Order: sequence, then C-alpha cells, then structure tokens
Amino acid sequence: MALACSSKSGSKPATPFPEANDVPGWSRPGEMRTFQADNLWEYIDGDADRYVQAGVEKTLTVDYRYQDRIEATADIYIMKAADGARKIFESESSVDSQPIQLGEAARLFQSSLVFRKERYFVRLTAFQEAPEVGKALADLGRAIERKLGQR
Repeated sequence: MALACSSKSGSKPATPFPEANDVPGWSRPGEMRTFQADNLWEYIDGDADRYVQAGVEKTLTVDYRYQDRIEATADIYIMKAADGARKIFESESSVDSQPIQLGEAARLFQSSLVFRKERYFVRLTAFQEAPEVGKALADLGRAIERKLGQR
C-alpha cells in the first residue's frame, strides 16, 4: 500500500482527519494512507474506475476505533471539482439511509455515512453494528467536515 510521506524533521503532514481523541470515543491507531488516481485500484479494486471517471485526484484513508470495540475506516476522495463529488454522491444508493445535516449533502446508514463538501466526497464505514454507531459516525463526520473547512 502507498503511504503518506512525512518529513524527517518529525513534523506530520497536514491531514484532514481528526487526531486520536479529538472526537470523544474515537482513537486513530494507524497512519494516513494516500492513493493517487492511477493506483486507486489497489485500494478499491473493482470500483476505482467510477471515481477516476468522476475526476478523483487522490484518496486519503485512515482507520479508527470507537471505544476500543468498533473498527471503522474514513475515506476522503479529493476530486478535481465539486461536480465530481456530487456525481459520486448521487450515484450512491440511498436505500435504508436517512439524510443528516453535514456538508452539502449527507446520508447516514446503519453502519456507514457518506457526505460531500465542495470537491470532497467522504465515506465512513464501521465494521461492527451497535446502537450507537450512527451517532458516533456523525460525530466523526462533523469533525472531518471542520478539518476540511480549514484546508
């Protein structure tokens, strides 16, 4: 897998992801991984073409844990233009979702959340189901939205 580069001076690269403990209950055990458009298939084999056709420039991904028992992944697809993020969002199924106030448009599912903001398409996926997962994903999504606003 491709990894994000960090400088030798010990400073971390700017990241749109909240750090460990920035969001109550969430920890971040891993480093950010970066995939460019030409190697996105290494991360989402079988679906990368849809993102490339919509204008993805790169994808950033980080693993999280909620209360040390629920694993989740946060993906940020950085598109060339806001229209690409809209196109991907609108191509996603909305079955069994509910809209929530996040970014320019968002959908919350039982164990996932997708939203778009400007040229960013964000997907949060929890790998276990629990009653509190929806609220926890929404909290993490809001923190990511705030970080995207600082870029």
